[in-house]
Amino acid sequence: MNPARLPFWDQTQLALLRLLTLLLGLMDRLLNVHWGEHLLERMTNHWQTQLEQLDRDLAHLEKERDWLQLQVEALAIHVATIYLAERKLAQDELRFDPAIPRDEEILDASIGLLVKQRLATIEPQEIEPGHFVYYLEPDWAAIRSRLFTAAGQAEPAIAEWFREGVQFIDTALLAPTTGRTQPSDTNQHPE
Repeated sequence: MNPARLPFWDQTQLALLRLLTLLLGLMDRLLNVHWGEHLLERMTNHWQTQLEQLDRDLAHLEKERDWLQLQVEALAIHVATIYLAERKLAQDELRFDPAIPRDEEILDASIGLLVKQRLATIEPQEIEPGHFVYYLEPDWAAIRSRLFTAAGQAEPAIAEWFREGVQFIDTALLAPTTGRTQPSDTNQHPE
């Protein structure tokens, strides 16, 4: 890797600094006044201050990058949650057959986004020799927690979107089944 070339102005400053160092060194020896030391100390302090400011700016940018990465990840989880929830509600299970190209894409994305982060588990089932289908089981509570955390860190408009996702998980996926109407033996009509 080649180091970046210094801009012309910086090269000029370094050349002047070398010349000044030689002259001041000579003056210091002849007159014993230590101008060179004081000037070099000030210049060193100036460069050190600039380096410290660059380090602070870099740390701020890294923190912002990490925050953005978490937000993008949470947005992807949110979108995946909606899709998977709709599929689960329609089919009552999340079954993926890699022989179907669309299923294979969704399965790969779900593994990368949810399974690797322990937000879902996956179980293979061999339906015929060499042909597997996969059952995905999202951990809706963990996904809800991740979206809730993201809502607390996001800008207001995006936070509201995350809160809607949390509410959707609460009502559609984590709501107790007792609220659904089921036939009862004690509520039979006479014939």
